[in-house]
Amino acid sequence: LDTKYDGSVRIEVWPGYAVLVVSKTGKRRVVIGPETTHLEYDETLLPMTLSTGRPKTDDKLIRTVYLKVRNNTVSDVVSAETKDLCEVKVEVSYRVNFTGNEPEKWFEVDNYVKFLTDHLRSLLRHAIKQQGIENFYQNATSIVRDTVLGPARADGEARNGRLFQENGMHVYDVEILDVKISNIQIASLLIKAQQEAVEIDLKIAALERSN
Repeated sequence: LDTKYDGSVRIEVWPGYAVLVVSKTGKRRVVIGPETTHLEYDETLLPMTLSTGRPKTDDKLIRTVYLKVRNNTVSDVVSAETKDLCEVKVEVSYRVNFTGNEPEKWFEVDNYVKFLTDHLRSLLRHAIKQQGIENFYQNATSIVRDTVLGPARADGEARNGRLFQENGMHVYDVEILDVKISNIQIASLLIKAQQEAVEIDLKIAALERSN
C-alpha cells in the first residue's frame, strides 16, 4: 500500500476455512476461521491451485488462498475395467476434513484435490479389476466404501476412513452417485437380470403369504 492509506490489511477468515500467512523471512502462521487477522507489512497469503471438473483434471485450475478444512466435498469420476474386461465409470463424492495438531502441514500439498483423486483412482481401479462385472454392479457401493474407507467395523461404529499423512487430509465418508457400464448391451442384460430376480422374490413372498 502506498502512503495514501494508513493501517494494515485485514483478513477475515470464514468458519471452516484456513489461510497460511507467510512473511518474507520465512515465518509461517495459520489462521483458522472464524477469525480476523491483520497482515504485517512483509506478510502475504500463500496461494494454492486446485483441479476442477468431473473427472478432476489440470485443464482448468482455480487459484485460491482459502483452504476448506471442515466438511469439504471433492467429487470425481473414476474410469476402470473389471476382470472380465468391462469398462465402468463410477461417480463419487468424497467428504474430507483436515486434521491434526500441525495446521501448517495442511498446506504441504499445493493441489490437494489432484493428490486426493489420483491416489483414490488408483486404489479403486485396482479393487474393481478384481471383480466381475455382475458382482461389481450388484455390490458397487460396498466395494467402493471398503476400498476408500476401510472395512465396516463389527461394533457398528463409523469406518476409520483414509488419512493422508502428507497433509493431514482425512477422507471420512464417500458417496457413490452413479455407476455406468460403457457396454450398453451388458448394462441392459444386468438390469433385466435384476428385474427378473425381484419378480421371483415377489412371487415367492406372495406364495408364502397365501399358505
